[in-house]
Amino acid sequence: MSVQSISSVGNSSFTNSTGNSSDVNQLENQIRKLQQQIKAENQSKDDTKIKQAKVQLLQSQIAQLQAQVQQTQQGSQNDSNLQQSTDQKSTQEQTALAKKKGNINYLA
Repeated sequence: MSVQSISSVGNSSFTNSTGNSSDVNQLENQIRKLQQQIKAENQSKDDTKIKQAKVQLLQSQIAQLQAQVQQTQQGSQNDSNLQQSTDQKSTQEQTALAKKKGNINYLA
């Protein structure tokens, strides 16, 4: 039974990290699209001031997305650290419980 509980915890951790990876990939794809828009805008025939305004807006959006990527990655790292801590605590509790059961059986 203890093996099943550890397996289920491990699977949920994997699911969380996979979900975060997918989120990061989506954000990075959005960043690439915005970078392409900047290149296109720089090559456009718009007025210089309009170009600068559009590029500045796109760069601002990129910065926001990069911040989200960083937060997602930090959240993933925090989740991983928390999961490791939980796994260690669970293992320690299971060991202590097994020792208690062993002592009770020995005394009986």
